[in-house]
Amino acid sequence: MKPLGVGIDLVYIPRIKKLLETYRERFLKKVFNQEEIEYAFSKRKPWEALASSFAAKEAFYKALGGYTPFSFSEITLIRGTPLSKPILKLQGRAKEIFHSKGGLKIDLSLSHDFEYTIAIVSLWGKDE
Repeated sequence: MKPLGVGIDLVYIPRIKKLLETYRERFLKKVFNQEEIEYAFSKRKPWEALASSFAAKEAFYKALGGYTPFSFSEITLIRGTPLSKPILKLQGRAKEIFHSKGGLKIDLSLSHDFEYTIAIVSLWGKDE
């Protein structure tokens, strides 16, 4: 497989908490889908899970090259079990754009440290 793009995003978790407190439903519906919202609110600090989802979506967007018209709610961060890695599930325009660029595989890495979360996304396509 050949590399199609790499994206990275660093999120300051207190910023997501502030957005959640200020815009609650508007913020949630614009950026996240129901699966991510339910997962986040099953946690003691939902803003931490939301920050990871946001970072993963933004890193995916950057890996595609930016300036691509789709909604972040079309991307779902699926968290694995403790022994498996997280994945991104695409739908709608996000999925169409990924496939139109020849995308076949998405690698995702997430990490947290105190008040920050980081996501790195690598996109892969078929060799030509």
